[in-house]
Amino acid sequence: MEAGDDPAVVAKVIVTAATERRPKVRCTAGPPASRATPARRLAPAGRFDKQIRENSRLPA
Repeated sequence: MEAGDDPAVVAKVIVTAATERRPKVRCTAGPPASRATPARRLAPAGRFDKQIRENSRLPA
Protein backbone atom coordinates (compact mmCIF):
# COMPACT_ATOMS: atom_id res chain seq x y z
CA MET A 1 0.00 0.00 0.00
CA GLU A 2 1.42 3.32 -1.02
CA ALA A 3 -0.45 5.34 1.61
CA GLY A 4 0.02 2.88 4.45
CA ASP A 5 1.44 3.57 7.87
CA ASP A 6 5.13 3.74 8.59
CA PRO A 7 6.48 0.20 9.11
CA ALA A 8 8.14 1.29 12.37
CA VAL A 9 4.74 2.24 13.82
CA VAL A 10 3.25 -1.11 12.85
CA ALA A 11 6.29 -3.01 14.16
CA LYS A 12 6.06 -1.24 17.51
CA VAL A 13 2.40 -2.25 17.90
CA ILE A 14 3.23 -5.86 16.96
CA VAL A 15 6.05 -6.04 19.52
CA THR A 16 3.83 -4.52 22.19
CA ALA A 17 1.00 -6.97 21.45
CA ALA A 18 3.38 -9.93 21.40
CA THR A 19 4.97 -9.05 24.73
CA GLU A 20 1.87 -8.03 26.70
CA ARG A 21 0.73 -10.42 29.37
CA ARG A 22 -2.89 -10.12 28.23
CA PRO A 23 -2.90 -8.84 24.64
CA LYS A 24 -6.00 -7.36 23.02
CA VAL A 25 -7.81 -9.28 20.30
CA ARG A 26 -7.37 -6.36 17.90
CA CYS A 27 -4.73 -3.67 18.05
CA THR A 28 -4.64 -0.47 16.04
CA ALA A 29 -1.50 0.97 14.49
CA GLY A 30 -1.41 4.52 13.21
CA PRO A 31 -3.97 7.26 12.71
CA PRO A 32 -6.11 5.59 9.99
CA ALA A 33 -6.68 2.51 12.13
CA SER A 34 -7.47 4.63 15.17
CA ARG A 35 -10.10 6.55 13.21
CA ALA A 36 -11.75 3.28 12.16
CA THR A 37 -12.24 2.11 15.76
CA PRO A 38 -15.61 3.89 16.30
CA ALA A 39 -16.91 2.48 13.02
CA ARG A 40 -15.89 -1.01 14.12
CA ARG A 41 -17.95 -0.62 17.27
CA LEU A 42 -21.05 0.62 15.43
CA ALA A 43 -21.06 -1.45 12.22
CA PRO A 44 -21.83 -5.16 12.02
CA ALA A 45 -18.59 -7.19 11.94
CA GLY A 46 -19.17 -8.63 8.49
CA ARG A 47 -19.88 -5.27 6.91
CA PHE A 48 -16.90 -3.64 8.61
CA ASP A 49 -14.52 -6.42 7.53
CA LYS A 50 -15.86 -6.25 3.97
CA GLN A 51 -15.22 -2.51 3.86
CA ILE A 52 -11.68 -2.96 5.15
CA ARG A 53 -10.99 -5.61 2.48
CA GLU A 54 -12.36 -3.32 -0.25
CA ASN A 55 -10.33 -0.32 0.96
CA SER A 56 -7.20 -2.47 1.17
CA ARG A 57 -7.87 -3.96 -2.28
CA LEU A 58 -7.90 -7.50 -0.86
CA PRO A 59 -9.98 -10.36 -2.30
CA ALA A 60 -13.45 -10.82 -0.84
